[in-house]
Amino acid sequence: MVVRTLVALVAVLAVVPAAAIAAPPASSTASCTIVAEGPFLYVDTVIPNSAVQCDAPQRRLRIETQLTRDGVVVVSASRACRNASVCWLTVDASASDAPGDQLWCLTTRGYVGSTFVGEASSCEHEDF
Repeated sequence: MVVRTLVALVAVLAVVPAAAIAAPPASSTASCTIVAEGPFLYVDTVIPNSAVQCDAPQRRLRIETQLTRDGVVVVSASRACRNASVCWLTVDASASDAPGDQLWCLTTRGYVGSTFVGEASSCEHEDF
């Protein structure tokens, strides 16, 4: 009985196409974009809004964001997301607002796997 089961299993595996049991295809960056918005002031915290967005789920997305005040990096953070079509980075790259009026900006870089997708920047649109 065991031999029959093994023979049946081998017959089924021989019919299954190799593509069905192969690893998923490599990530593609053609349908991915980088988002950089804000930063925004919430209470006394300056928060950037940044993301890597793809049309289809990717094995690994990585985003790096720097928040600057008057051209000087105040904080930077990175995040990796697996099997996702969007990878957000917001509060992890936030900073406390300083007294007075400064120019807050963010710069974001995105990757699919180890492939660089692009960079985007944005600055505040109101006085903080």
